[in-house]
Amino acid sequence: MRSLRDTNFVPEWVSITNEKVIPQIDWIKHKKLDVAYGDHDLQKLDVYLPEGEGPFPVVVLVHGGGFALCDKRDWHLYPGFFALQEGFALVSVNYRLLPDIQRMDPINDLTAALAFIREHAEEYQFDATNMFLYGTSAGGNLVSQVGLRTAANGEAVRGVAALCPLLDFSNEAAFIEIFEAIAPEYMQQSRKLLHDYLGFDPQVNREAAKEANIDYVITEKAPPFYIQHGTMDPAVPAEQSINFARSLEEKIGKEHVVLDLMPETGHAGGGPEFLEKEHIQPILAFFKALIK
Repeated sequence: MRSLRDTNFVPEWVSITNEKVIPQIDWIKHKKLDVAYGDHDLQKLDVYLPEGEGPFPVVVLVHGGGFALCDKRDWHLYPGFFALQEGFALVSVNYRLLPDIQRMDPINDLTAALAFIREHAEEYQFDATNMFLYGTSAGGNLVSQVGLRTAANGEAVRGVAALCPLLDFSNEAAFIEIFEAIAPEYMQQSRKLLHDYLGFDPQVNREAAKEANIDYVITEKAPPFYIQHGTMDPAVPAEQSINFARSLEEKIGKEHVVLDLMPETGHAGGGPEFLEKEHIQPILAFFKALIK
């Protein structure tokens, strides 16, 4: 199977070692790094601007990592470079991580980052009326949660892209239980992350886990969604995205929801699929069609 390092990268955008794919940002002329949107050391964001005159529509990029790992400048940043090429401003956001958080903390962090972007739109040449969220895995959960919650509160973003998002915690507990015999170390780690994030064991209390599920925040005010998921995802079952798309369609109509199931594809980070242009461009085209 192909690994992340086998991605057909734009050469000047990355540095590849034996262990890591590291996005390079020296080629981006207009940027401001580690801008604080809160008091915690992880409550920071990076701003990248395209060439030309603003204000620019904004893609807000939210990394994954099981609510415990990764960073705003790791491999998750790479798809945002295509957004820059398409004339979007790019904001890559860090948020507080396990073990020092409760479940709502990352959600509140991303909400605060969006408020910061709106408040400082003129300073950074943002068109805050055309803001889009783009998140992967745990980041897919956060952009979905925040996209739905802010819309319900009257501050909707224009659209959301959720890639292999973790959305159903009670379902995920059952998924882990089924596959624990096949990959015990990985599944035990996943179980611990769920326990730490929720504050309880979802296998023991699945009814409580349901209250953290995405269904609880879907309303008729939801923004349009582009949902991308690999059909062979070993970390988050594609069923979660299929069910989420169905629930969204019932609230806002099929014309506002794209479900992009990628055959023979696993979880983001395991291979190149979510980083290659052919799978990123449809998301950016979806965003562009929503700009007003």
